[in-house]
Amino acid sequence: MYNRKHKLPATIIGLCLIGLIGFKDTGIFVKEYISTKEDGTQVVFNKEENVNILRETDEAYIVQKESSRYEIPIDAMIRTTRSTQKYIVTKNTNILDKPNGIPIRPLNMDEIVQALKYEEDYGLFSTEDGINGYVRLSDIDVVVEKGISYGVSKVDKVLKNDKLFYTLVNGETVVINDFKNDIYTIVDESGNEFKVSEKYIELRKSREKVSRGNVSRRAASVTKVIEAAYNALGKPYVSGDTGKRGYDCSGLTYSIYLNVLGMKLNRSSSDQAKNGVEVNKVDLIPGDLVFFRTTGKGIGHVGLYIGDNNMIHASSGRKKVMISSLDEDYYRTRYITARRIINN
Repeated sequence: MYNRKHKLPATIIGLCLIGLIGFKDTGIFVKEYISTKEDGTQVVFNKEENVNILRETDEAYIVQKESSRYEIPIDAMIRTTRSTQKYIVTKNTNILDKPNGIPIRPLNMDEIVQALKYEEDYGLFSTEDGINGYVRLSDIDVVVEKGISYGVSKVDKVLKNDKLFYTLVNGETVVINDFKNDIYTIVDESGNEFKVSEKYIELRKSREKVSRGNVSRRAASVTKVIEAAYNALGKPYVSGDTGKRGYDCSGLTYSIYLNVLGMKLNRSSSDQAKNGVEVNKVDLIPGDLVFFRTTGKGIGHVGLYIGDNNMIHASSGRKKVMISSLDEDYYRTRYITARRIINN
């Protein structure tokens, strides 16, 4: 995810390291914060106020307001843009052996190059296939990536965006790239954006070694399971079936875990209660299996927990795959146990 920012002026003189030239990173406050100057004067940063970020440490952002610099705790704001050393080619041009020199090869529109240094109207760049050469600055735009901050989910909740799903798992890390009107914008591993209330997310208080590639792998797996369950809604209840014509209760959970994650559960509801690890009802997270008695004392029904005290299940009484609340009298009084299949 990136966008373009204005070109570097063609009047840059001499050689400059990329780190000494560029564009200001930006951030936005997620709550009001009061900072104190050396002379004792207090300065108020308002919630949703935008600021320029000069640099960051493990514990704070160093921001600029007017002509002064301030140290802001990491949990008071998020980064919204981050300037990079990458540029995007905006017109068909060439990479040259020297400024105004001989072409090495053509550069195509939207090709990405990495800046090494600038020299008057040209910059020295490296292409993605490893060629170093000079490009006219008027033929490229600097890439500004959306800022990446990390927070922690405070809830177990399924978010929906059109036909896409994202599962918040309590205590696990999420990627944040914006904040507005008390709403965080979080992104999944594919870059899809989801909106979530600020009350569900807590910012980290210190910098941790977290990369986007390893953020909440369990949540990503849970999301795939939840998406498959939602896609099965409305399908008919068919005793003994795992999806050819419809599903029975354990056939639904069996097929979801097998087809989505390649995990083979036991086939019957009573035997699926032996899969995974037992969890207390108060500790349920989306993706857990919930079990009920239908007759007698034994287990006769299973559903897939989706958060907010709801489950998706194949109902023999309603003859379809549907959403039901665990608070309904029938399920509340017949609840037996729950098992967690996805542990990490």
